[in-house]
Amino acid sequence: MGRHKQHKPRRPRGESGQPTTEWFGTAFHSTEGMQHLDVRRSGNGILITSSPAEIDGVPASWPLRLRNDVDGGLNKVGAALAAGRGHVFGGTEGPGHRTALAFIPDHPEEGVGTLARVRTSVDPDGDVVFERSAERPMGLWAEAGENLLRIVPLLGPDAPPADELEDCLLCPGCYRPVYESSSSHTLIGAGPMPMVGLCRLCAEGTTLRSLRQANVPVDPQQRAVLETVAAAMA
Repeated sequence: MGRHKQHKPRRPRGESGQPTTEWFGTAFHSTEGMQHLDVRRSGNGILITSSPAEIDGVPASWPLRLRNDVDGGLNKVGAALAAGRGHVFGGTEGPGHRTALAFIPDHPEEGVGTLARVRTSVDPDGDVVFERSAERPMGLWAEAGENLLRIVPLLGPDAPPADELEDCLLCPGCYRPVYESSSSHTLIGAGPMPMVGLCRLCAEGTTLRSLRQANVPVDPQQRAVLETVAAAMA
């Protein structure tokens, strides 16, 4: 199994120097390439987007919105992520099964934690199915939890409920989710290959430099985008 070599969290700040209501971090995996976490305000709750995540065995982007419950549930989630402590939340029941969201630290390999939606049978001998899961280094989960805790006090009781998920596109250079509200959202044109929806790090060349330093695999289409941007900036 491949290993996570490093992670590069980012904590955007406003002009006043205060934390904004968004954060993202990227892990570089020795066999799976770039893996992203995005934490941002969504109405009166938090939206955590893992890109990619495993959804029914297929890599995809997983946007998970957590509501700001009156029992302080978001603070409990943030504290568990920051401390590297296992936590189960958001359970529901269906015919013959239960579904819950869970943070599982140090699984399946040391130093890696998993956020998962797990379905279990009411039968004690029944199967346990991971419907969705995202593995990231524990350090990246800790950064996400710390920033989640910074965002929660900024939500405010008058924020709308955000019944619909905010639309996002995946940056063509790194596949990081880019939302309309992202402070790093950038639209540029570069040479013969127009680049639309690049995140700021890809537009500035930071992503390509980090990939070269980490020496991890990159999807050929991603590399073509990043090298085209680099050539246009030269």
